[in-house]
Amino acid sequence: MEKTLGQILLEKNILTPTQLDLALRRQKQQKGKYLGQILIEMGLVSQEKINRVLDSFSKRKRIGEILVDLQIITAQQLEKALQKQRELQKQGTRKPLGTVVQELGYSDYDSYLRALSRHFNMPIVSLETFFPTPTLQKALGEKYALKNRIVVLENSPARIKLALAEPTHYLLEEIQKAVPVGKSVEFYLANPYEVDSCLRKKFDPYSLTGYR
Repeated sequence: MEKTLGQILLEKNILTPTQLDLALRRQKQQKGKYLGQILIEMGLVSQEKINRVLDSFSKRKRIGEILVDLQIITAQQLEKALQKQRELQKQGTRKPLGTVVQELGYSDYDSYLRALSRHFNMPIVSLETFFPTPTLQKALGEKYALKNRIVVLENSPARIKLALAEPTHYLLEEIQKAVPVGKSVEFYLANPYEVDSCLRKKFDPYSLTGYR
């Protein structure tokens, strides 16, 4: 039989049976949440370890499945969106499923953001009142952060917190490799509009006042 995420975490000695039992009980109370999300919220397993296990054992749910799980779209709408995506690919146009779903009118961006949050195990953060500083942005490299639409929320010797507008598995791996050994990375998801607005504050301080 195919092993569950919980079983894998036990075998890897990442979780104890008692911890898994507590997490499963909470999952029953908070219906709709995935086990990985519960474990991260309880502080039992880090975001990095959960994502590593999900990818290593092909346990990560696809965006389409999550959209259906959250009842944002129906299974029939998902199939139509996938068909539309395949047709576009044949024409040489590649679009993320979330974009196709929105263009078909099946979902708004906020709903898609919730699904994306589940897919990557990233909490959604608001950047409306956050002002990025040069010191924080330099922790990742200002040009790199601007190019990849990343806002550095916090940087300490032990941890760096990042808000991303467009996360990809490749980008996450690239960042993880660049961070010094022993330093943890916490990823957050933010609305692209808020990320862009935040970065404008950093690179165009006049945008705050309107005066030059």
